[in-house]
Amino acid sequence: MVYIGKEANNIDEQELDLKKAQEFINKLDIMENILNISQKQAGALGISKSRFQGIKQRIKENGDLNLNTPAVRRLISHSL
Repeated sequence: MVYIGKEANNIDEQELDLKKAQEFINKLDIMENILNISQKQAGALGISKSRFQGIKQRIKENGDLNLNTPAVRRLISHSL
């Protein structure tokens, strides 16, 4: 036996450090899908006309969108 350090002691008894698989989101596709949703569909999801128009405006003007707002999450779940 060769001593290789304390990190190797009882290595067979240690749990594996497993992490969840990474999920990559294509934000451009999501924004494109939201732009294709009609006002009627957004209303059926419980999103007001003004909020929906604001979301679409931010996408068009900024080319970016916060994906963690409740309204955007509802739109994403519909568009998937």
